[in-house]
Amino acid sequence: MKNRQEIVEKIETLSRDSDPAFQINTNEVLATYQHLDENRTNITIKILSILGVIISVLSFLGALFSLNLLDDKLNLIICGSLFLIIAIYCIKKYNSIIIDTASITSYIVGGWMLIYGIDTDHINNILILCLVINLSTLAIVQRYLISLLNILCIIYALIALISYNTDHLVWIALMNIVLMVALMYVLMQEALLLSKRNIMSTIYQSLRIALTLSTIATTAYIVLSHFKTYETYDNNTAIALYTLSVAYSVLILYLVRKIIQKFDNRMANKSILIYILVILILGSTIINPGISGAIILILLCFYYQYKFGLSIGIIALLFFLWHFYYNLNFSLLTKSIFLMLSGFVFLAIYYVINSKKINNEKI
Repeated sequence: MKNRQEIVEKIETLSRDSDPAFQINTNEVLATYQHLDENRTNITIKILSILGVIISVLSFLGALFSLNLLDDKLNLIICGSLFLIIAIYCIKKYNSIIIDTASITSYIVGGWMLIYGIDTDHINNILILCLVINLSTLAIVQRYLISLLNILCIIYALIALISYNTDHLVWIALMNIVLMVALMYVLMQEALLLSKRNIMSTIYQSLRIALTLSTIATTAYIVLSHFKTYETYDNNTAIALYTLSVAYSVLILYLVRKIIQKFDNRMANKSILIYILVILILGSTIINPGISGAIILILLCFYYQYKFGLSIGIIALLFFLWHFYYNLNFSLLTKSIFLMLSGFVFLAIYYVINSKKINNEKI
């Protein structure tokens, strides 16, 4: 948009061509565009400013330590509380990338100081306190970056509690299944969640990214933990691995069913063949649920047009395929043959898909 008049004309045209019940808050739109225009700066300047802010906050923290002002736990609690309060106030009051960066840095430092000052001997107490701080902050302020940080901290504080209080990796696998189901629900119910106009609609973008990153990261942790103890055969990791594989396979079959239903009768006669092919692929990769987890992410994000999740899914698929290939108990020659054959299979699939396109589907 070049100027205020052009924005107003666009709004009037959109309002005139839309349903009478559809309303646009003109003042809010103009204020948003004005804010974007005022904060439009060179990316290099933004990066340097952010780095400068982070270094400044950390330098201030280092000065406090060098002056021995934080040796006492009471001082840590007081300073940590002040950092948290100031950070939350600035994030809620101002809307600037520099202030947001400074506030989030102060928030992290303040949270660490408060937790370190209250209890450093009991891991459970530290994790519970972390949950309380992040849940409280999430209820007070729902800005994008701070919400993303809080949700990730909440998820991994829960996972850390599970990991610390039990030696069975299967509980973390079950937690990850819950996260994957939550991600599927969030993407499938996007319109419903955004229409509620409540805290869920406010933190929707942050929640979606946090669930995407946490599901893949936790899956990678389970897969790598299993192969790290593979030679000694830790039964707990094997159970977690296969539990995750079975659950992911069920979710993939559910997504494939939704995709087939979207094509109505055009794919009905090939549905059995598609299911058999999917089951064969999943069966061959059951020892590496990272592959099936990445496939879930790709199918889900492609179906609901979530580009960030699709990119993460493709990167994760490449990583887990490499990991799967690396851990095969075959000679290098056999691995190379398998790799060539899989390449030919994908080329054949690509050829079949493109040969079935009608003229108006070709790009």
